[in-house]
Amino acid sequence: MADFKLSAAQRAELNTKSNWRGSLEVGKDWGLILLAFALSLVWPHPVTFVLSLLLLAAAQAGFAILQHEAAHRSLFASAKLNDFMGEYLCAQPILQSMPGYRAYHMTHHRLAGTKDDPDLIMTEQYPVSPSSLKRKLLRDASGLTGLKSVIGLWGMAFGYWQYELTGRVKRVMPAPQGITGYLAAFVRNNGHIGLLWQVGMIGLLSALGNGWLYLLWLAAFIFILPICMRIRQIADHAVVADAFDTNPLRHARTSNARWYEKLWLAPHYEHYHLEHHFMPTAPCWQLPKLHAILVKEGVIPLENQSDRLLSILQRATTTTPTALPQ
Repeated sequence: MADFKLSAAQRAELNTKSNWRGSLEVGKDWGLILLAFALSLVWPHPVTFVLSLLLLAAAQAGFAILQHEAAHRSLFASAKLNDFMGEYLCAQPILQSMPGYRAYHMTHHRLAGTKDDPDLIMTEQYPVSPSSLKRKLLRDASGLTGLKSVIGLWGMAFGYWQYELTGRVKRVMPAPQGITGYLAAFVRNNGHIGLLWQVGMIGLLSALGNGWLYLLWLAAFIFILPICMRIRQIADHAVVADAFDTNPLRHARTSNARWYEKLWLAPHYEHYHLEHHFMPTAPCWQLPKLHAILVKEGVIPLENQSDRLLSILQRATTTTPTALPQ
């Protein structure tokens, strides 16, 4: 297992990137946003409001994954298009900074399978008791996690805190000097672009006579997206074969995801996370091919396979995780 390597021809095929396919992936999420707001604008009703809320959360989850793809420079064949689209059309609408995320995330890949992995804090406590997991999900649903995220993202945009996603707050040193220093950091981190996206969304919806619908976007970000992100983190790296093995076949997981899991929990082929760690430069749409190769070779440990993504929550609340073969 540890010695398995792809052939040069396989690597070349799997590394093939595409501008049109990257545009399609980005277009999917913006299409969800247009559909969500159109539903509530054309058919204003509590049912459509809830549906719009869920679709907006799916788009936000998708943007998070596309920012991740762009951070790996695999979303587009063009480097300039990759960085522009990743930052301005994927990261900033959800108040993220792709350059900041890229530096942070590359550290995760470099140190994955070691005690120094910055993402380890998000999954090392599993398995936990069912009541513990329930408390975590209720905290997410209450909005506490989302509000902390908003405060943290703005704090990082203004250069007050260092960029990271685990909740371990670290001040930027040396700190910006005075209001002008923080404003300069805000512009340098493209925080003004994220702000313009929010203001622009409010302005456009107001021009259509329903500016309050922006609250659906905000509610999705605060109340639903944190739940999606937590479950995805558990699915990616919790209760795996060996979290302290640098071999990606051992410290990450692959899952067969249902359509609803792909929409909210693992958009853009995120459920093939083991495959992504095995070959981080491969575009997300190439991961099913890589998955088929690894399954054929029989190199994926049973502990790191799942017949559906949500079933991993059962493993995360038991000390004897099981796996179903594919």
